[in-house]
Amino acid sequence: MESSKPRAEHRFLERLVGDWLVTSTNTQPDYDPGDPKKRWTENVRSIGGLWFIAEGGGCMPDGERATMIMTLGYDPSAGQYVGSWIGSMMDKFWIYRGWVEADGQTLTLEAEGPDFDDSSKTCVYRDVISFLDDDRRTFSGSVRKEDGSFQTFMTSEMKRVR
Repeated sequence: MESSKPRAEHRFLERLVGDWLVTSTNTQPDYDPGDPKKRWTENVRSIGGLWFIAEGGGCMPDGERATMIMTLGYDPSAGQYVGSWIGSMMDKFWIYRGWVEADGQTLTLEAEGPDFDDSSKTCVYRDVISFLDDDRRTFSGSVRKEDGSFQTFMTSEMKRVR
């Protein structure tokens, strides 16, 4: 088997590499990025230019600390972005499939997971990473409603600190 080489799709993900600070979020009205006890941070690194690992952490609304790990890559044979997400606050292993939107700045990732209101059902969730520029990006999470539209339940803005 020949070694894989990074493609344009992988180079899009390369933009994530670095240390990030969440500067605002709609899930915590009293969020203060200047308070070490409340702030959320994320470190993203590359493995061979093909795979990207993001490890984030911060304080949940209930005051508990949380850690999350996201993996991202591009699968040329499937023609789509792939990845996973785990968090210390739940036992669900999320598997992503995604694409870059026509604007060239937005990565949309979809995963199936438990319905927030009825754990016997599943829903399609979307996590969206949008670059505002090289050092600022947004993240949003939404869930598909019965009518097929998506309802956003969380948003945050991040800035690169390194």
